[in-house]
Amino acid sequence: MGKSENEILLADVVFPVPVQHAYTYLVPEKFNDDVVPGVRVLAPFGPRKVTGFVIGRKDKSDYPDLKAIEEVLDPVPLFTPEVLELARWIADYYLCGWGEVLKAALPAGIHLNSERVLRLVHENPIELAESLKSRSPRQAEIIGRLALNNPMTLNKLKNQMSVGSFYSSLKKLRQEGYVRVELSLPRAKVGKKYETIIKIPEKYTHDEMESFILDLEGKAPKQAKSLEILLRANNREFTRMGLAKQAGTNLSSVNSLVDKGYIELETREIFRDYYNQAKYELPKKLFLNTDQQNALNKIKAGLDVHEAATFLLHGVTGSGKTQVYIEAIYHVISKGQTAIVLVPEIALTPQMVSRFRAHFGDLVAVFHSRMSPGERYDSWRQTWEGKHKIVIGPRSAIFAPLKKVGLIVIDEEHEPSFKQSDLTPRYNARDVAVVRAILEKAVVVLGSATPSVESYFNTQIEKYRLLELPKRIDDVPMPKVELVDMKREPKIIGRKSPVIFSRLLRQKIDEKLSLGEQIILFLNRRGFATLFKCKDCGYTAKCDHCDITLTYHIKGHILKCHYCGYTRRAPDRCPECGGTDVMFRGVGTQRVEEELNELYPGVKAIRMDLDTTRGRMAHDRLLDKFGSGEYQVLLGTQMVAKGLDFPNVTLVGVISADTELFLPDFRAAERTFQLITQVAGRAGRKDKTGEVIVQSYDPGHYSLKYARNHNFQDFFRSELFDRHGQVYPPYSRIINILFRGKEEAVVRKAAENFAQMVKKDPCFEMLGPVPSTLSKIQNFYRWHILFKSVKKSDSGSRILKNSIRESLAEYKKKHKSKNVTLTIDVDPGSIL
Repeated sequence: MGKSENEILLADVVFPVPVQHAYTYLVPEKFNDDVVPGVRVLAPFGPRKVTGFVIGRKDKSDYPDLKAIEEVLDPVPLFTPEVLELARWIADYYLCGWGEVLKAALPAGIHLNSERVLRLVHENPIELAESLKSRSPRQAEIIGRLALNNPMTLNKLKNQMSVGSFYSSLKKLRQEGYVRVELSLPRAKVGKKYETIIKIPEKYTHDEMESFILDLEGKAPKQAKSLEILLRANNREFTRMGLAKQAGTNLSSVNSLVDKGYIELETREIFRDYYNQAKYELPKKLFLNTDQQNALNKIKAGLDVHEAATFLLHGVTGSGKTQVYIEAIYHVISKGQTAIVLVPEIALTPQMVSRFRAHFGDLVAVFHSRMSPGERYDSWRQTWEGKHKIVIGPRSAIFAPLKKVGLIVIDEEHEPSFKQSDLTPRYNARDVAVVRAILEKAVVVLGSATPSVESYFNTQIEKYRLLELPKRIDDVPMPKVELVDMKREPKIIGRKSPVIFSRLLRQKIDEKLSLGEQIILFLNRRGFATLFKCKDCGYTAKCDHCDITLTYHIKGHILKCHYCGYTRRAPDRCPECGGTDVMFRGVGTQRVEEELNELYPGVKAIRMDLDTTRGRMAHDRLLDKFGSGEYQVLLGTQMVAKGLDFPNVTLVGVISADTELFLPDFRAAERTFQLITQVAGRAGRKDKTGEVIVQSYDPGHYSLKYARNHNFQDFFRSELFDRHGQVYPPYSRIINILFRGKEEAVVRKAAENFAQMVKKDPCFEMLGPVPSTLSKIQNFYRWHILFKSVKKSDSGSRILKNSIRESLAEYKKKHKSKNVTLTIDVDPGSIL
């Protein structure tokens, strides 16, 4: 890859910034063979040095005075050509920067960006600070703080400073020559991990080591004991600290043995594995039923032709979809290819991981957010090195650095968590998987008992191929679902709070407990009560930073915001009028737990929500305890609705089916149907028939009636009818543009200005700007504009996206202020 004399080599580089074009750099001759598409480089970008990604090479540019690449950070490309192209497609489709996508595709913490460092260069800073105090206290404060910590990063100093003008004072100190600004390159936050172990030198025989021990016993007994432990360790390895602890001595004693040459140190890399303590049993031989085998045969036929194809595997809960995935992966591995399995984060349970590792052992790498940055980095790096052939993980695993991908599985494909909604790029891993499969000539299998309306619609128009598993394994009957109208439940005498357990649910709980069977109770709302209200003046406790009511948590007697984390002590009196007639309204998992303990004292129940699963491995430990039978009742949020298979669970109680049903979102009915159907599927296996009690104040709603009968087809038709009339997906594409800032008037003006810049077109509709449903979060006011592009007239939403791009370019030229941030969400999962 050399170049001829006088030929200039240039490279196109993208950075993790919200721009959709590349920057051209000179390639120094020494990097000629190293700068290739897919490697990271360090290059000047404005006043800083920033990690960028090479996407191409060329020998001509229309721009003079190009800057040069300063360092190549990778010996070989980190991205395959397919992943590079996939990132380009994501950037184009989701209207974000190509470099932003590539950064998201790598483990967090490996990027290098220079930071500005302030260095104090005056010989006597204390004297200087004293002389500045009278005429410029701010300059004196800067000098004083730098004198205590020199040099210091600009951001750190700024955070330490008292309120007042900072940059103007710093500028004057620089002009006077007292302070110098430098660029510093910090170390990457994650990298390889090493450990040092102790070894007996190979040059010594066993007898020689025995003589050393005898020689040391008189003058250095601790050293003798350490040496003896190491000699008789039977290949057990020790670190220096480990050996010192075992011998009851200190590090200096062990170091003395190193200095004398009796032992030697060996440094080696260690791999961090979140599941390194887990044990896996050999899988039982399972035989597919007719429906499973038919589905597998069609998937294998698709794999064998080496062409992109997407299958939707629609199987009722308990129909054996996972075993079909496993058999398809066996076929892929036998062909020398690799596989990606995407699962929702909350469904990535020990059961799921154990099942795959039991079949495929160390070929499986697992990615998920509960892993430490080092564990994620090691899993990613070993995959990149080719040591793993199968990757299991949440949405980010779609970027797994596997080569020769043959199969991509998306389990529970309907799950909203596959859509990234809080960070750029705001991609949907399900749709990205379909595009990666096209680039890799691979097969995608979307699996669900409750497919998304969009995916099932794609089977109707023959964009996807439909595979069905209509029955449970071994013909286990579907659970019997009963709806309870909570409006008809009698109030409890002497209590004003709402009824939590209906008469039917209490009856069924009594029945199952008497039989020694297990129960899952589901409520998709954590905390104790959702509302603190004064009955005298009507005061409602709201978050100081968000336009949302605070949730009462009984532990700590606190009111908490579930959006920004703000907490405060729950008052005994009304803060407004001082009245004592206050009430806690609404029901959360903590309140259900308290009621459960009152109704069934002595029954062991375990609660599983975000509040009880914060610790490392906490999620896994809770499920292990319930699975072993230590607890009879599992109470939780949507964490208990996915991916769990406990054969002794015969009853599922849905405390309230209404938590999602009446949200102002066009997907509310679909989410309710999916959640109820999924959680109902946890009940009943093999010889134990499952029962499900669903409590609601609107049991006549069509989503609940169809969930009761496990009737996806009629639900799909009803939902499709509603969406067609309102021109919502799958008949349109939606783009939501959100404006955020700390002054509502400024935010509103920015949104209105953007709307005026949009060139109208009959192919799309613009709604707004209006305040978001959640109009204020974390002290930021929120306004949004919703665009609907009709597929019939703008199938790829190109017309709409081009209009938004043009409006965005004009908006950025006219609005330089950083007081309002603008984010674009293509195909949003929610419009709240």
